[in-house]
Amino acid sequence: MTASKPQLTELRHKPVAESKGLPLRVAFWTLGCRLNQYDTEGIKTAMADRYRIKVVPWREIADLYILNSCTVTGKADQECRRLARQAKKRNPQSWVVVAGCYAQTQPEILSAISEIDGVIGNTAKEDVSSWLPPLIANSEPIIAVEKFPEHPVFDSPLVASFSGRSRAFVKIQDGCDLRCTYCLIWKARGPGRSRTVADVLEQLRRLVAAGFPETILAGIHLGAYGRDLQPRTELPELLRLIRKEFPELRIRLSSIHPNEITPDLLKLFASGGNLRPHLHISLQSGSDGVLKRMKRPYQAQRARQALLEAASLDPAFGIGADVIVGFPGESDQEFEETRRMVQELPFSYLHVFRYSQRPGTLASEMPGQVQPEIITQRSGILRQLAAEKQLEFSRGLIGSTREAVVESASKLDGWREATTDNYISILVPDQLSAGTMLPVKIESVNEGRIFASLPGV
Repeated sequence: MTASKPQLTELRHKPVAESKGLPLRVAFWTLGCRLNQYDTEGIKTAMADRYRIKVVPWREIADLYILNSCTVTGKADQECRRLARQAKKRNPQSWVVVAGCYAQTQPEILSAISEIDGVIGNTAKEDVSSWLPPLIANSEPIIAVEKFPEHPVFDSPLVASFSGRSRAFVKIQDGCDLRCTYCLIWKARGPGRSRTVADVLEQLRRLVAAGFPETILAGIHLGAYGRDLQPRTELPELLRLIRKEFPELRIRLSSIHPNEITPDLLKLFASGGNLRPHLHISLQSGSDGVLKRMKRPYQAQRARQALLEAASLDPAFGIGADVIVGFPGESDQEFEETRRMVQELPFSYLHVFRYSQRPGTLASEMPGQVQPEIITQRSGILRQLAAEKQLEFSRGLIGSTREAVVESASKLDGWREATTDNYISILVPDQLSAGTMLPVKIESVNEGRIFASLPGV
């Protein structure tokens, strides 16, 4: 690269107090899951602890652009490359860094893109002291990607804020040992590992002190939390400890497998308190044949039973799910088994994903790759069904009072978005700031929007 870089050599290995030059303007963009959102805050924290930085919006001129990438689908990879090129075009003298999952799994592809100056894998992205100084000092792109050790230890910085968010994410587990045949995340994130109970509680203390009313506990394989700890711990035990220390903090779980919806976990939901009445299920399919080819650790009947048990706790219990359409070999009958399950179960929403052929996965080499037009047709059927289920669930809430957290300004004048305890996006009168938690009364559903009033406000 021939463009000269800003002279910021005073940043090398010097803490904030010793840096006398202008602060490094840094812009962040996060693609993908809640863990990535947390990891981005971790990178910000690590940078601010060591260097003078000024965080600026992604679309503004910055000295350093850090793109925390996702590689769940080919579309995510494509978006990452587009954003990287866009950033370099915005400021040709900037450094553009791609970090995270795409960087970890495809460093050769990214390093060959002329607009990218640094490729930082998941093993190094939060260790800014190891890659930021050479990035600034060198005129050539740097690659900081290493293989995960066989038995990695959970290592992530404590954070105290989430830029522009009213609810905070806490990464309590990382990595996965399942190796589903369609997935690259076990390569991108490494073996499963859990955050210690003490560290989870300390992270929550910081977020409570910062004023967050609700926290989402996240993991690549959340239901496996604690299996690798000494002494072995289970997710329900962690939840009991959190509830004991933080009785006012609202707790929500991110995605969980249906076979990990255990009686112990359901008992916690049934007891009320601060655990949100909502589960997001990593279902993927309602067909035993497809689940077996995916190498999922459960059968359709087990998933059906778990979902019905959760729904039986409360008719207003929110249940969402991820479903993949068009997995290799998916027959009309197998798709119908999935469609029927979605039809029969009380989902409040559904995320429908078109199968994405990912090089390096076993599924990409399977026979019977489904034609794109068939995948489009099937995903359309499920999305229409999901919209109907969501509308039915929303209408069933009219007249009820739910606790909600105000999120942000809405595109609809005079209203703000908020999220209810059972994970329904609603509109409330624009009278309160983001992060406010209060009861709301569901009043109406109109053209897909759910309107609520603020009793007593």
